[in-house]
Amino acid sequence: IHFYKRQCWQSPCSSEYYQIIMFVLFFLLLPALISAAGAMEKIIAEPGDEILLTCPVNTEVCGAYHSLKWYHEDTRVYVFSPSAQFRNAEGALMNRCLDPSQQSLGPACVRGSLEVTDTSADLRISPVELRDEGEYRCEITYLDISNNCPVVHFTEVLTVAAPESVTITDHEDEDITGQVVGPYAAGAEVVFSCQAEGGKPAPAMTWMLGDEVLEGDISEEEDKETGSWNVRSELVLLLDREHTGADLTCIVEHEALDDTLDAHIQVDVNVPVSSVSLAEEVSGQEGIEMILSCTAVGGRPAPTLSWIMPDNVQFQQEDSSSLLDDETFESVSKLTFTPTHEENEKEVSCQAINDVMDEALEDKADLFVEYAPQVNIQEGNETVAAGDELLIDCEINANPEELSNVQWFRNGNAVEITDVRFNWENTATPSLSINPVQPSDAGTYSCSAENSIGQTRSPLTYNLEVTAPVESVTIEDDLTGTVGEEM
Repeated sequence: IHFYKRQCWQSPCSSEYYQIIMFVLFFLLLPALISAAGAMEKIIAEPGDEILLTCPVNTEVCGAYHSLKWYHEDTRVYVFSPSAQFRNAEGALMNRCLDPSQQSLGPACVRGSLEVTDTSADLRISPVELRDEGEYRCEITYLDISNNCPVVHFTEVLTVAAPESVTITDHEDEDITGQVVGPYAAGAEVVFSCQAEGGKPAPAMTWMLGDEVLEGDISEEEDKETGSWNVRSELVLLLDREHTGADLTCIVEHEALDDTLDAHIQVDVNVPVSSVSLAEEVSGQEGIEMILSCTAVGGRPAPTLSWIMPDNVQFQQEDSSSLLDDETFESVSKLTFTPTHEENEKEVSCQAINDVMDEALEDKADLFVEYAPQVNIQEGNETVAAGDELLIDCEINANPEELSNVQWFRNGNAVEITDVRFNWENTATPSLSINPVQPSDAGTYSCSAENSIGQTRSPLTYNLEVTAPVESVTIEDDLTGTVGEEM
């Protein structure tokens, strides 16, 4: 000031020169003035809020002020001059007034207003926008600066906004939120992305696959126009059997949210059948309906079950499937047929295959069919001489093999075992031994056998003829007759 007076005492200085001097003085005194202003006030606001930025003035001590200006960072947003009775919002506080889509607001398009009292000149901003974040300062130009009054007051405004939405997309960037996705084959590598839009500051993002926490690759992009952030998390999954039917959740956390923001999908993974088994009960009885059961576990989709049975066996098949807790299927096939003795010890096979399998899984078993004896005797006619020994074979096939009774028949009547000339045993080949053969033994022979299932007689027979030597020759006593007449 003294420099100014000395230089301008004899010849008046220009107003521009005066402004330069005042500008230099202001910045020389600024550190002291800021120190005197106290700690910086901090305000946290969300879009749509109304905030009030305080600027204390002390006209009683500091005198009147020429003007008061509000700055957002380095941009002036409001100017006020009580002496000129002028006030005006500028910059971002006037942005709506320049937007043709906001014409309906009229004078209310201005987002900034100044509330002036003897002790303050507070800036009211409404509604708050995300880009309003930053450092605000009010600068007071007192007419008398000799009182060392604070002329700058700072306020920090932080704007926060919860994300507007969260979505999950597939590798083609299609929105799949809330869907069952797939089916994928086990062993496939798939990519899912989660997008959270509109948050400020950028939200935190994690994945949950069932109970497992997963981290994706995070990328962030700021919307320069609005100041919000778009966050993307990309997750690469190598799918396995355990992922079948699993819930995949993208979880977004943000300070402006009372709770998390979630997006879900359910992963459908096709997996091969893990096991095929025939029920242990593969036994039955000839002529009685028999049921075989085959179970395939762990496949998705539900497998196709098929049977391989002995030739010429007629059967009926009934299949059913149920969903297990792990989202795979348990499939059961029941096969009904009526066995004969011919199926005993024959192999049966059950196979299961689904869309992701190259080869079927198989389980095999041998049938166990119980049946009454199958009795066969040597068919034919035989002539033997009396006194010879004769052996007639009888073949028996039975299950169980243990025979409770074997019986021989002649001319339909049971052969008495009490006759010492006849002998046989209860074995699989109970041959009948006759020793010695007598002429009275001639006739038709058959055999029967019995086990725990039943009794059967041979359908074929054995015909026996017995020859005996001439014991004597006799001629009738009366050998008389008449010539020409038959004798």
